[in-house]
Amino acid sequence: MKNLFYIFNCMKSNTLSFAAVFVLVLIACSSSVKKQDHSAEIVKQFGPIDRNINVSRDSLGGESWQEVEKNEVVKICLDDHVHKWETSLKSAIFNDSCLVFQAPTLIGVDTLNVYFSDADSSHRINLAVGMKYLNFKNEEVLIGYDEFDEYDLRRLGLEKNQEPERLVSVTAKYLVDKYPVTNCEFLQLMWDSIPEKGTYNKDLDIEKARNKWYSRKKSSIRNENCATHDTAANTIPLYQALKYANARSIREGLKPYYIFSVISDNEGVAEDILPNGYIVGYWDFSYHNEHYVRAIIDSASDGYRLPYIEEWSMFARGGDKKNKAPWGDSSATPEKVAKYAKCFSDYYSTAPVGKLLPNGYGLYDMFGLVWERVFIKDYLFFNDYHPTVLKGSGSYCDKHSNYGSFKKGYDGNFSGFRLVRKLK
Repeated sequence: MKNLFYIFNCMKSNTLSFAAVFVLVLIACSSSVKKQDHSAEIVKQFGPIDRNINVSRDSLGGESWQEVEKNEVVKICLDDHVHKWETSLKSAIFNDSCLVFQAPTLIGVDTLNVYFSDADSSHRINLAVGMKYLNFKNEEVLIGYDEFDEYDLRRLGLEKNQEPERLVSVTAKYLVDKYPVTNCEFLQLMWDSIPEKGTYNKDLDIEKARNKWYSRKKSSIRNENCATHDTAANTIPLYQALKYANARSIREGLKPYYIFSVISDNEGVAEDILPNGYIVGYWDFSYHNEHYVRAIIDSASDGYRLPYIEEWSMFARGGDKKNKAPWGDSSATPEKVAKYAKCFSDYYSTAPVGKLLPNGYGLYDMFGLVWERVFIKDYLFFNDYHPTVLKGSGSYCDKHSNYGSFKKGYDGNFSGFRLVRKLK
C-alpha cells in the first residue's frame, strides 16, 4: 500500500511516466505474491502452525525461556528485524522477523540463537519442550500435609505429623515435566538397555511387567515420533528411573545427577538413605546376582533428577494454599475428581497423559494415572527405610485422595515418575 500511495502522488506531480507506474505496480504486486507463496511453502513443508510466540527484543537481555509441546509447529516472531537465526531444529524463515520450526519429538531443552544486524553477539532463546519453566522469586508456598489434627496426634502418641504443613519462601528456577514420563519417551531413550526378551523369571508380576516392555520394543521403530499424549509409563523400577534421568542429562550435554556403583551382597546392605545419596534395588531388565546399587548424588550436577518430597508437594499444589486436593476435599463429586485425576483399578493399565485439567502451575496428572516416585532426605516413620515414597495416589485414586496421600516406596516395578531440573 505504501508503494501504491507513493505512485499515486508521483502521478499527480507528473514525475512518473505511465510505463514506470506499470513497472512499479508489478513490483508491488510481485512482492505481495511472493509473501503469499512463501507462507504457502511453509505450510506445505511443516503443516499448519500450532503455536504463535511473540518475543520482545528487550526481553532477550536476560535468560529467555519459551514453552512448547513435542512435535509442535511453532512460529516465533521478534519485534525487530532478525539478521540471522541459528538452530539445530528443522526450520524455515517466515519473514524478516519470524522463524517457523518443528519442536523435537522427545521432551527436553533446545535453543534458538538470534542475531541482529546492529549487534555482534547473539541472543539465546531456550525452548522447554514438554516442560514447565517455573521461576519462584521469594514466593510463599505451602508444602507438607497435616494428616492428623491435634486431638488425633495426642491420641496416637505422636508429637507431630510426618510431613507437617508449613509455609516456606522459595527462590529458585525449575524445569518440571508437564506430564509423567510416557512409555514412548522411556522406550526411545532407553532403547539399548531393553532386550528383545527377558532373563528374569523368578517373579510372575515382575516378568509380566517386563514382557510389556519387550513387546513394546518389538512393535516400535527406533527414533519414531512420541505423541504428546502418549500413555504414561507405570512399570518403571527406581533404578531404571534414575538411569533414565541420567540419560536425559547426557543427551543435553549436562552432568548426570546420579553416580552408580554395584554393591556386593557380602556387604549385607538394604535400601537406605546415605549422607550423599541412596542405596536402591538393582532392578532393571536383566537378572543380577547382586541386589543393590549405590546411587551417589553428584553435587556439581546440572542435570535431571527425581523430585524430593517437599518439591513434589509444592509442584502438586500448584500454588494452592487452602484445599486438600485439586478438587477441594473429600466432599467433591466423582465428576469433579475426574476433571483432574484418571482413576481406575488395574496396576497394569495406563492411559494418555495430559487429557485432564492442569493445576495452577500448568502441571498435568499430579493425581491419578500413576504413582509418582519421589525421594526423601530423612527417614519417615511411615516409610521404614525406603529412600522414596510414591505420591499422587496412582490409578487407585478417589475423592479421599489428597496432597498427603502416599504409598511406601518399595523399589519394585509398579510406579511412574516425572523429572525436574533445578536451574542455576
